[in-house]
Amino acid sequence: MALRRPHRKSRHGCLECKRRRVKCDEVRPTCSNCAKRHSECEYGSSTSLLWANEEPIISRQSGSRASGSDQGHPGDSLLSSPSTESLGVLSRLGGDGLSASTGTTVTTPASSTALNLHDLELMMHWCNHTHQTLSHNQSTDLVWRNAVTEEALSHPFLMHSILALSALHLSRTGPEAPRRAAYLNRAVTHQNQALALFRELLSDIRESNAKAMFAFAGVVVVYTFGFPQSPDAQDPCTCIEDLYQILVLVRGVQQVIRSPAEYLSHTNFAPIIQIEELNTELPDDASATINDLHEANEVCGARDQAHETEVYTVVIDNVAEMLRWVYGGMTSNVMVGRWAVKLPSRFLELMREREPMALVLLAHFGVLLQYSKHRWCFEDWCGRLAKAVWALLDEGWRPLVHWAMMGILGENYLETVKP
Repeated sequence: MALRRPHRKSRHGCLECKRRRVKCDEVRPTCSNCAKRHSECEYGSSTSLLWANEEPIISRQSGSRASGSDQGHPGDSLLSSPSTESLGVLSRLGGDGLSASTGTTVTTPASSTALNLHDLELMMHWCNHTHQTLSHNQSTDLVWRNAVTEEALSHPFLMHSILALSALHLSRTGPEAPRRAAYLNRAVTHQNQALALFRELLSDIRESNAKAMFAFAGVVVVYTFGFPQSPDAQDPCTCIEDLYQILVLVRGVQQVIRSPAEYLSHTNFAPIIQIEELNTELPDDASATINDLHEANEVCGARDQAHETEVYTVVIDNVAEMLRWVYGGMTSNVMVGRWAVKLPSRFLELMREREPMALVLLAHFGVLLQYSKHRWCFEDWCGRLAKAVWALLDEGWRPLVHWAMMGILGENYLETVKP
């Protein structure tokens, strides 16, 4: 009788090998079978390495609030509850919204609250690369890499948020194309959990969580700009609507940033709070463009009493200020966010209504994005916005965006925008 060769059973194999009922060599983070099949390799939470306590993150957070350990004094709350409508765009970037907008199927891991080896990979990428997206000098780099990561260990919503951004970064720039869909899947899963936990704390911002809330506000804006565009992204109306949603989000999270900023300016977060004002003189061509915009605005106001002259004046001055920042060397997402939060709320309505003057000024916002193009989250927006504005403007308005179009698409931009 032939003897069967003994073999070691795989009791701790990955979920995919168990589903297929094949032997798993248990290599982490990706076993050989999954590597060959380009499948997402995930190990059950009971056998993977957990970072924090054994109890799930959500129950741990709710338990701490119930016990009153994070309540502080009755008067130490830093912010009353803002409206959560500005967070609506994030709901469109997760769950079923991802499947509808990008054609990618999203699946939620069986144990979505456990941080496993995949999450260790994301955290390494955050510390080595992704945090640099939010920094603009050495001192802010240390805050985003070290201080924010330390805060995330105590605040699950921030942990999920930075892991989401790290996964999104890998899905956009990772060297292994077959794995990018899996990274996008993880990004959505973490972002959904981060948003759910964040909403619970919006009415209870205090010194104990102010750093985490501030960091989350910055991370979520970058995440929203960097999320893959929908299949109909080339439609100009879709582009304007997508940007409108993002600007509403940026202005919404500003409510989170504003109140704790004074407190945070005296902490180790001070470098990312303190922004040096830049008063660089504009080059002659940029200065002439700003003057042309003011003149066109005044002419339109004189011809049409319904023209929102004052609103557009504020936005033109805002563009000029941010261009001074750009020519002074500030090309980080701070500049992009600053432009957005200083917009009059009425301008957002005019932009959504696709009023010609509002579209003209959006093209000049595209110039600001162009100078931040080296950051992966903005690179797709520059040309997309310029082409959308050009398509929506008629011949009478297009001369006003000539300088912006050249700055974004180059001197031969007319060849690029041909229908």
